[in-house]
Amino acid sequence: MAEARPHAEDLRRPWHGASDSVGNPEVVAIRLHRAEVEAMMVYRRCAPGSEEQARAWRRLATLRERRCAVMPPDAVSRLPPLPAAPTGAISAWQKLRRRFFLRRD
Repeated sequence: MAEARPHAEDLRRPWHGASDSVGNPEVVAIRLHRAEVEAMMVYRRCAPGSEEQARAWRRLATLRERRCAVMPPDAVSRLPPLPAAPTGAISAWQKLRRRFFLRRD
């Protein structure tokens, strides 16, 4: 006699409820925070001044921008600043846009 398979709901762990809340801004902010931490680790492992470091910094800045868009303003003001952009990582227009907090939508 074959054993009956357990229902998917029986296998679901109680702490995995956040994976069901794709549209929840708090969950999105947590996921973006994790991605930002991983991008920061990649940035710090790159050789200083390399093209790879410039790409990693751009990814880090993009993730921070996306994360700030879903966070409350008071929480955004408490975030630590990003490291300075490596030479050649962003163009003059991108520097201006970042300075005035203009975002792509």
